[in-house]
Amino acid sequence: MTRYILEQVKENGEVVILLGIRKSESEVRVQTMDKYEIKDFKLRKHATLPGAYIYAPIEDWEESDVWEYLLKVPSPWGENNKDLARFYRKGDSEIQFIIDETSPPSGSSRFGCWVCTVVERDRALEGSIEEGETWLKPLSEFRNWLKEIRDNPDYREDTRKNEKKKKIRAEILGREFKPSEHRGHKVLGPFTFEARHEIFRRLIKLQEKVANRGITLISPEEIKAIETIWIYEGDNIASIVDVLRLPGENYVNVPLSNNDDSHSGKLKEICDKHEIPMQLIERLLIVEKDLSSLSRRTGIYGRLEKVIEEYVIKEIKSKNEK
Repeated sequence: MTRYILEQVKENGEVVILLGIRKSESEVRVQTMDKYEIKDFKLRKHATLPGAYIYAPIEDWEESDVWEYLLKVPSPWGENNKDLARFYRKGDSEIQFIIDETSPPSGSSRFGCWVCTVVERDRALEGSIEEGETWLKPLSEFRNWLKEIRDNPDYREDTRKNEKKKKIRAEILGREFKPSEHRGHKVLGPFTFEARHEIFRRLIKLQEKVANRGITLISPEEIKAIETIWIYEGDNIASIVDVLRLPGENYVNVPLSNNDDSHSGKLKEICDKHEIPMQLIERLLIVEKDLSSLSRRTGIYGRLEKVIEEYVIKEIKSKNEK
């Protein structure tokens, strides 16, 4: 989102961001909105993005005004918003829409994406289960599990993505590496590949449980995108299928895209002959295939370099650990 806004600023000089924020949401919200207010002007400065301004047309509305409008005016897609009001009544307050990074999120009735872990509890989802929609319980349990592991160091890398090279460089030079901190706490890196694999396997199992309701939690296109990202970032897999190949596990109705392994034998023969790591070549071929359908393959060399870089970093890290 930030990157897109900055691109628009670069192209147009300035941009206006329309937000449905309101002063009555909280005292912190009032302070934040007042802090960036421009006198005698309907726009506010953005907290961090130069050239971006915030326009809040309902800033003086109370919550009752919002619901009065929603229940009187049908949505563009034709709904009368009564179901929306029913869901929100299961909560007890609103959550801030953050325009200032120093403002902590709060509230408990916000719901949107069913796996959102911003709030402590998804009361709307819990309320639906209490009303008899028991088939939603596995989804709630999955969401709560995600929240549990989110801040668990056992599931996270000890280094952020942009600090990997710095850490390796420090180790090679025999220097101490100091990871980033936030308010006195070490900043964790992304989920480990092992954690990502476990999340994926649990999601596929969950998909099987709700398949009879005609609900798709993850599509073949999304799985392919995940596979590509993992390989770009140095995962030790040739295909997402590798993640599902566990003893005793049986996955059915997995929406996988086709994977062609017909040339793996020939590829191994060539790699062995030239003493080139087959895993690296497989990843480079995936990048090439990923961009093969584009008329202009802008950025392909940068992506190939990233794959090579991630592979080298992983190899160096593995040797250092030994």
